Amino acid sequence: MGIGALQGTVAIDVSAHLAGPYAGSLLGDLGCEVIKVELPGEGYTHRRARNPKYEGYGPSFRALNRNKKSITLNLKEQEGRRILLRLVEKADILIENFRPETRKRLGLNYEDLCKINPRLIHCSISGYGQSGPYRDKPGFDTIGQALSGMLSLVTDLHNPKVAGVSFVDHSTGTFAAYGILAALLAREKTGLGQFLDVSLLLVSMAFVESQVADYLNGGDAVTRESFPRARIYCFIGSDERPLVVHLSAHQKAWEGLIRAAERTDLLDDPRFATRRGRSEHHSEIVRILQEAFRKKPREHWLQVLDANHVPNAPINTIQESFEDPQIKHLGLPKQMYHPTMGPTNLIGSPVNLSGTPARLLRAAPLLGEHTEEVLENFGYDREAIDSLRARGVI
Repeated sequence: MGIGALQGTVAIDVSAHLAGPYAGSLLGDLGCEVIKVELPGEGYTHRRARNPKYEGYGPSFRALNRNKKSITLNLKEQEGRRILLRLVEKADILIENFRPETRKRLGLNYEDLCKINPRLIHCSISGYGQSGPYRDKPGFDTIGQALSGMLSLVTDLHNPKVAGVSFVDHSTGTFAAYGILAALLAREKTGLGQFLDVSLLLVSMAFVESQVADYLNGGDAVTRESFPRARIYCFIGSDERPLVVHLSAHQKAWEGLIRAAERTDLLDDPRFATRRGRSEHHSEIVRILQEAFRKKPREHWLQVLDANHVPNAPINTIQESFEDPQIKHLGLPKQMYHPTMGPTNLIGSPVNLSGTPARLLRAAPLLGEHTEEVLENFGYDREAIDSLRARGVI
């Protein structure tokens, strides 16, 4: 197995919530040594678990902090901040999600950090960016979804509900890792690091860019109702199990769908003869075909849709998805093992590199599990470490 693409790089992860830790885990998958900085005695919020057996080692924490080391530092103490600066001085990457004023108070502004480490890549994740009227407001995943218009595309505005998945947090973490990789490549050419500003709001806007492109260029704004017209249909079988059909643009896909539904009489219906007509009469098609799909169970429809070369899938619950043969073929879920806490099931990296593969090398750490190891590597001796612990700095 090849070495990790980022082997030899060091990242200091001081972020909380989800986006920053997810970015750090993606870097760790690629071989970066990621040092997670946590508050002594408390740690990162995702350590909490519903099952008391795993308190301090919650499942979401394990997923977001695989391939990381944990050290505890009290950044409220001046000595704790000095230690962090010592780590940053030798690191390649810093990931944080402090508000600008908090970052300034902690002495972590890039303008100061680049003086002690000109090669540092400083990734700051925020709700709204580093300036503007919302700069100091708290930002979260659902806030980004709502403000950008994304949430309006996945919920009924007359009975709004959250989406049930952290689209923005995860995509922000992905874009943060993407930016860090670009900055590492640029550093090879310039010898210098740089500041990376990634906000939940701007990522939300970029995430829906192709959906709003028509509106930005003089057309109509896409809505939850208009998006699927003539292309995407959801049906429910006689066993109350849902499925989705996604047609391509050509006529054969439509013909395959109505053959599968045993409604070939619709071929002669002038309302549905063209893609434009099917878009204008989308709700009528759904009503007519739903009557047909209600006559037989979902598994029947999946088979006949396949036989007619119509793209389709069951709308799986989470439990059903892990029974799917393709997902099983991909080896999911994967497993990591911690010598104290035992096994953890997780998904891991979705990226497959042939020469420098992403790897699951280290299970998520216990709180402060690597404090002494990391500090020793950065020049602290046993006496100094004991003193720091006694004073509540670590």
